[in-house]
Formats: sequence, C-alpha cells, structure tokens
Amino acid sequence: MSSDLRVLATIVSMTTSALEVSWRLVVPVKGGTRAKSRLHPPAGVPRAALAWAIARDCLDAVTSALPPACVHVVTADDGVARYAAGLGAVVVHDPGRGLNEAVRAGVRAASTAAAHQGAALLRPTGRQATREGVGVLLGDLPALRPADLLSGLKAAAAHPLAVVPDADGTGTVLLTSLDGHLEPAFGAGSAARHTAAGHHRLELDLPRLRTDVDDDGSLRAAQRLGVGAATTAVLAGPGATLPDMQASVHTFDEATGAGTALLDDGREVSFSAEVFGRSSLRHLRPGQRVSIDLADGRTTVERLWIVGIGDDQRIG
Repeated sequence: MSSDLRVLATIVSMTTSALEVSWRLVVPVKGGTRAKSRLHPPAGVPRAALAWAIARDCLDAVTSALPPACVHVVTADDGVARYAAGLGAVVVHDPGRGLNEAVRAGVRAASTAAAHQGAALLRPTGRQATREGVGVLLGDLPALRPADLLSGLKAAAAHPLAVVPDADGTGTVLLTSLDGHLEPAFGAGSAARHTAAGHHRLELDLPRLRTDVDDDGSLRAAQRLGVGAATTAVLAGPGATLPDMQASVHTFDEATGAGTALLDDGREVSFSAEVFGRSSLRHLRPGQRVSIDLADGRTTVERLWIVGIGDDQRIG
C-alpha cells in the first residue's frame, strides 16, 4: 500500500471511530488587529497577518476532518467570517464580551443546529450515531492536521466530559461534552478549572493538537512541528505566496480524462476531463505526483501540472 493510501486509511478509520459521536465543533476566532497581542512576529511580518494565517491553517484542518456544516466558527471579523463560510462552516456572530461568551454563543448555535437536524447526522457506516456531542477547539493551532483532531475526539468520546490541555499543561485546547452542554472557563489556568468542573483530563501524545500559539515561544514550537501553508507563507516574508499544493494521482479514466487525486493530508479531490485537457498532459498513472490548484470549494481541482526537471519548469 502506498504512503498516500495508508494516510487515507488512517483518517477513514479515525473518522469512523470519532464519529460514533456526532460531533459539532465550536471554533472561536478573534481576527482583526487585536488578535494575538502577545505575539511578536519576525521583522516585516504584520502581527494581524500572522494571526489570520494561523487561524486559516487551523480552520482548513478542522473542516477537512469534520463535515464543514458541523463546524461553528465564532467571530466578529468579516474576513474570518467570509473565509469560514467559503469552507462551508457555520458562522456565529461573536457578541464581543470575551472568549467565554463567544464560546457560549457557539455552543448555543451548535445545540440548536443539532436539535433541528437530529437523526440526520449519521455515522460513516450509515447507522445513526447514538450520541451528539459538542466540542470547543481554540482556533490558534497552525500545526494541526485532520488526523490529530480526530484522534483527540476519539479519546474524548470515551468520557462524558473531557479536556485536552495545551502543551504546557495549564491552558485548554479542546473541551468536549457528550450531552452537548458545557460551561467554558477559558483563560489563564483553564485546564485546572475545567478539570475541577468534571472534565476528564486527557494527556494525549498529540503535540500538533496541543501546541496553541499565544507567544513567541509557542510559535517556535509550532514551527518545529511544521505549520500549515498559510502560516509558512506569511513567515517567509512580505510578498510570499502560498506554495504549490502537492498530490498523488489516485484514479484516472483513460477514456474520459477525468480522475481523482489524494492530497498529502489524505483528502481525495477530483479533476474533470476539461481540467486534464487544459494541462496538455497526455497520460497520468496512479501514484504519480502532481501539483494542483483547488477551486474555492476545496474538493475539485481547477489546475493540474507536473513540475519539470529544471527550476521553474512545468510540464503541462
């Protein structure tokens, strides 16, 4: 089995287990010029741009792990709201009275949505989930990958109430409740408060999930783990652009020219015969590495090419 297929199989297995509970995830994102005030980016990197890139990488990972319609992004920032809506997430207005009030607004919206949909939320097996839980994930996890979130939710599903502390053990990155009700107590020392309120403390070996970025030290820790494309691009300096997205061909129909590809995070995306035709390529084989651009919906390819041998050379 190829490495790409092993990644996909791992995510599918984790998704099935984690979604025995139908999770709705609340992600508060402040956005704007006041975000991440304790962060001191490298010279020439605007703090607001870095804060937004961190949130974007986190939202990308979350909406890749869970159905986007089950992700509730709480924000008062128009740019964050537009991006979240473009991913298919539910946007909840931040009432502007601090993080805990933002979380409460998101939990109320998630509970209302769960009540309206009810049994419409299914496990991947097609059977109805027996429990509908809610989780709160901080939106400042630039190293997060879909599999990390699913592993955290799988562990949380074993407890009526659970909390995953941050890397230094004092803050909270993930707070969950299987009955959909929780009382947030975020802020300095929140992990201890959540534990005292009955949340089972989960000391998980998931550094990508537990490394939230609040200051320069945590940013360096996240960089050592490997941050997402948006954060990487911003830290590269002014004028940097997002790197080309890489994928491996999964299926290819010789007759039509249409096919699918697996991204390095395990997601499967499709390309049409028209996109293949514009590439000027004559053939693709399963497992072949390609560069792609995704359309706004992030599930279909709008451009496809193969990087050539020399610098700046492209085949296609």
